[in-house]
Order: sequence, then structure tokens, then C-alpha cells
Amino acid sequence: MRESKYSFLYRNSDGHVMRPESFLNINKGRTLSRSQLRMLGIQKIKNPSYKRQAASGKPQAAST
Repeated sequence: MRESKYSFLYRNSDGHVMRPESFLNINKGRTLSRSQLRMLGIQKIKNPSYKRQAASGKPQAAST
């Protein structure tokens, strides 16, 4: 399975794991809502291979 950019995955009742990117075309570019997950019989699970990226912002100045 390819790496997912999301911190979660979907699992159906049979136990198959699916990537959220697979559903973007049918939901106008958004991930599935809770009601859509319930209707499809899908659960949202944590992605064990997801690694959080460091915040890419300006370094904060030390307050005095």
C-alpha cells in the first residue's frame, strides 16, 4: 500500500484498509463525514505509518 498523507485510514466491515485519497473524487475533494462513514459501514482508524511533519513557520522570538 502506498503512503498516505493523512493521519488516518478507513477500514470496512471485512477488515480491508483503504486510503482517504480514494474517496476525494466522490466527495468534492473532501474526506468522508461521520454520516457518510456510517452509511457505507466504514470506520476511521489511525495510520500507524504516519509521521507528523515539523511545523514550518518562523521561529518564535523569546519573550522577556
